[in-house]
Amino acid sequence: MASLCIHNAKLVTDTIASGGVLVEDGRIAACLRGNERASADVVIDARGRLLFPGFVDAHVHMRDPGQPQKEDFGSGSIAAAAGGITTVMCMPNTKPPLDSLSGLDQARKAGESRSFVDFALQAAVLPSNQQAMASLWDAGVVSFETMLADGPAGEAYVDAALLLDMLAQAAVLGARVGVYAGDQTVIEAKLDRLRKAGRTDFRAFAESRPAISEALGLARLMEARHATGAGIIARQVSTARGFEIVTAAKAKAPAGILVEVTPHHLRLDATALARFGPYAQMLPPLRSKADVTAAQAATASGVVDFVGSDHAPHALAEKAAADPWSCPSGTPGLDTLAAAVLDLAAGGIIAYVRVAVLLAERPAQAFGLGDRKGRITVGLDADLVLVDPEATLRVTPEVIRSRAGRSPFEGMTLRGRPVLTVLRGEVIAEDGKIVVDRPRGRFLRRARAS
Repeated sequence: MASLCIHNAKLVTDTIASGGVLVEDGRIAACLRGNERASADVVIDARGRLLFPGFVDAHVHMRDPGQPQKEDFGSGSIAAAAGGITTVMCMPNTKPPLDSLSGLDQARKAGESRSFVDFALQAAVLPSNQQAMASLWDAGVVSFETMLADGPAGEAYVDAALLLDMLAQAAVLGARVGVYAGDQTVIEAKLDRLRKAGRTDFRAFAESRPAISEALGLARLMEARHATGAGIIARQVSTARGFEIVTAAKAKAPAGILVEVTPHHLRLDATALARFGPYAQMLPPLRSKADVTAAQAATASGVVDFVGSDHAPHALAEKAAADPWSCPSGTPGLDTLAAAVLDLAAGGIIAYVRVAVLLAERPAQAFGLGDRKGRITVGLDADLVLVDPEATLRVTPEVIRSRAGRSPFEGMTLRGRPVLTVLRGEVIAEDGKIVVDRPRGRFLRRARAS
C-alpha cells in the first residue's frame, strides 16, 4: 500500500493546530506539526484547510439486502464517501431483517461486496427475538435497536415488563440498546382523530406524533434504564421537553445514557412540510422552531453525544404519495450530514472541535470502534476528511447521490464542505466524486463491550 503525507493542514483534534499526518500501511504513522512535511509515495498539500478524522455515521438505513429500489450498499456508500463519511453503522430493518445470525450474515455479505466505506451492523431486538441477543452480540454487532412506538406491528416495546426484561439482558451482555422513544397510545389516539377529521395534509403527520409522545416515551425509557443499569442510546431526540428529560437523566448516569440528534432536527422545522410535502416526512416528524433551537443548544453544550444522519431513503415513486398516510417516512442524509453540521460551526453555533467529537470520536468510541476509528492518533486507521470551511454546498437534487434523489435540505446553501475523503490511507473521494474503481469497505466487528 502506498504511503501518504497530508501537510499544511489545520488538524482538528482536541484543539486546532497547524500540521499534517503521515500514513503507512493504512494507519496513521505520525502526526506532523507546524510546517513539517514527510516523504511519502503520495503527498497532498492541504492548503490550510481543516483535517478531521473520517466521519462516522451511527444511524444509516442502507436497505441492503432486500430493497435495492430504495438503496443498497453501493449507492449509499458512494453518498457517504462523497460526504466525508468513512464508517457507517447500519440499521437492521432490511429484508430479511437483521434479527438473527442468518440476517447478520446476509447483511455482512452485502456490505463486503458493495460498500465503498467501512461498515458495522446493528441488530434488531424485538419481543419475538430476545433469545437471539447473546448470539448476535457474540457475532460482533455494535448495538441492539428497538422502538417503543411506531415499530413493526405487535413488535414495539409498549409493554413495560418486556422492556425491563430486554434491558436487563442487555446489561448482562454489556450491550448498548438504541431506542426510538414514543408513546403508542398517544399516537393512535391522534391518528384516529386526524383521519376522522379527513386530514390529508403532510402537517397532519407531524401532529400525529406530538411532543408529549416523545416525552412520555423518554421518561419511561429513562426509568427502565435506571432500574436495569443498561447502556442506552436515546435515538433521534427532537423536542425541547425531550432534551430536558435526557439532560436530567444524564446528570445522574452520564456513562449509561447516550443521546443522538439528527441533522434534520438540528436544521429544519415543520414549515418544511408545506414546501416539500412527502420529502420532509420522517420519524420523528419535524418540530417547531423552538425545538430546533433546543436541539442546537443541547448539541453545542455536550448533552448530545453524536449526530446521526438517520439516512432512510425511499424510491422517488414511493415518496410521491398524495397523503401522509400512504407515504413511507424517511429522508436521505448521508450526502448532507457533514455539511449540515459544518455549517453550524461556520455560523458559530458549535465549535469545529465539537464537530470532530459529534461526527467521529464519540460515535466510534460509543459503539466499540474507538480502537480503530474516530480520532487522528498514531496507530489508528488513517480515515481522514479534508474540509474547506469556506466552500459551499448548494443542495439540489443533482448533489444527492443516494437513490432517494430528493432532500428537504434542497435550496439551502451550506458553508463547509468535505473535499477529500481518505479510507485507511487511500483517497476514495475528491470534490464529491468517487475516485476508486471498486468497493473498499470492510466489516467492522465490535472490539469490546461498549
